[in-house]
Amino acid sequence: MSGDGFNGACALISDKQLGDVTLLEPVTRLLAARSGRPCALHVKEAFRPLVGLMAQAVWGPDQRERAALSWTTSWSTRAAWTALRVPSRRRGLLVNQPRHVRWWYQLIFREVRIEPIGREYWAQYFWRALGGEPEAFTPPQLSLPPEDWRHPELPEGPFLLANPTAAWPSKFWTPQAWAEVMASAGQGLPWVMTGGGSPEERRHCAEIAALAPAGLIDLAGRTSLKQYLHALSRARLVTAVDGSAAHLAQAFGVSALTIFGPVYPPKWHWPTSRHRVLSAFEFSSERLPSAAAVPAQAALAEIAALLAESA
Repeated sequence: MSGDGFNGACALISDKQLGDVTLLEPVTRLLAARSGRPCALHVKEAFRPLVGLMAQAVWGPDQRERAALSWTTSWSTRAAWTALRVPSRRRGLLVNQPRHVRWWYQLIFREVRIEPIGREYWAQYFWRALGGEPEAFTPPQLSLPPEDWRHPELPEGPFLLANPTAAWPSKFWTPQAWAEVMASAGQGLPWVMTGGGSPEERRHCAEIAALAPAGLIDLAGRTSLKQYLHALSRARLVTAVDGSAAHLAQAFGVSALTIFGPVYPPKWHWPTSRHRVLSAFEFSSERLPSAAAVPAQAALAEIAALLAESA
C-alpha cells in the first residue's frame, strides 16, 4: 500500500515515548508532501506541545476529516486499538519483525508491512519503510518553542544543559562522572540539569546535585513538557544519556553529546560534527556494558571540541 495514489490527509499513530515520537518527524514531512496536507499525528496526549513544533504535523484528535490513509508505527495492542478508533479509509501497520504481528491485526489493518530495520537509524527506517528515497532523508527538525514556555529559573544568558536520565535506568551514567563534567567543562557557563519525574530519575538527579559544584540550576523533575522543550532548544550545548533529550537537542539544531550504555548507537543517533556520541562499547569488552564504562575525561574532551566548534 502506498500513499502516492491517495487524495486526502494521512495519519500516523504511535504509543511510544517522547524520543520515539520525535523520530517520526521526518516521515510526517514525507506523508505531508505526498498528500499536500499536514500529517495528523495520534500520540499520547501529553506530547501535544511537541507535535505543535513539527512543521508538517497537526494534532490528530482535532482533525474532523477522515484520513485517506493511516500508518501505525508501533505494534502494541494499545496502538492497534487506537488505530481502529482513528477514522481512516485504509489502515496500515509497520513492523520490523514477524513476531510483532498478532493474528487479529488482520481485522484492523488492510496491510501489515514487515520491514526489517537492520543497522539503520530509526527515523531513517520509518522514512525508507514508508517509501522515502534514502538519499533524500534528513533527521528530525523542530521549530523553536515560544518564549512563554520558558521556566522561570532558566538563565537568560548562555548555559549548558545536562539531562542524566532516560526511561530505562540501565542507561544512566554515574553521578560522579556527571559531577566531574559539571566541575570541569563549560568555560564558566552555568549548568542546568533537567530530568524525568520517576522515583529512579529523581533519586539519580538528587545524587548528582549533591556532588555537583555550586551554581547548578537543578530543574530535574520540575519542568512541564513545554519548559523542558524550551530549555533544550535554548542551551548552548546538551549532554545527555541516550533518551529524548538527545533526540530533541539535535532536532532543535543544538550541539549535543550523547552517552550510550548497553544500546547500539547507530539505531538511535544520526552523527554530525555537532552531534556526537560516546559509547560504552568503545571502552568495555562486556556484551552489554554499562554507561559507567565511559570515562568522564572522554566526555570532557568531546564537550570542549563541541564548544570550540560552536563558538
